[in-house]
Amino acid sequence: IVVVEEAAEVLEAHLVSSLTRHCQHLILIGDHKQLRPNNAVYKLAKNFNFNISLFERMVNNEIPCYTLNEQHRMRPEIASLITPSIYNELKNHISVYNREHIRGVTKNMFFLNHNIYEKEVEENSSKSNDHEARFLIMFARYLILQGYKTDQVTILTTY
Repeated sequence: IVVVEEAAEVLEAHLVSSLTRHCQHLILIGDHKQLRPNNAVYKLAKNFNFNISLFERMVNNEIPCYTLNEQHRMRPEIASLITPSIYNELKNHISVYNREHIRGVTKNMFFLNHNIYEKEVEENSSKSNDHEARFLIMFARYLILQGYKTDQVTILTTY
């Protein structure tokens, strides 16, 4: 039995090399609507579909699979950002409706708009925004002043 967690991010070549003649069951766990495999050579990935995992390929070819359709982690406000645009069948478990409102702010979810652009990070073709990072550090400190412990504060950002 081979179990692969985050299977949507695993390159097919990496996975196939784990499948010996003794493998009787392959269990792939993941979300093909999130991160794809990371390829070293973008052009090869694009031209030869190396940017698609075996997991995503199987889902796209309608190989039978099971989909979880009830979430227990996100506040309903956050879940509404991805339902139904990404996950059209996703439902909220009743427990997410009973969470306390966040102390010290007027809403449980909000967006900030600013005009300070990100900088290119040459070493890894990434981007960073020092203004946003400083703001989030100050906001985390503010939440701690509201009585939250550090292990109760999580900052999620898009990529």
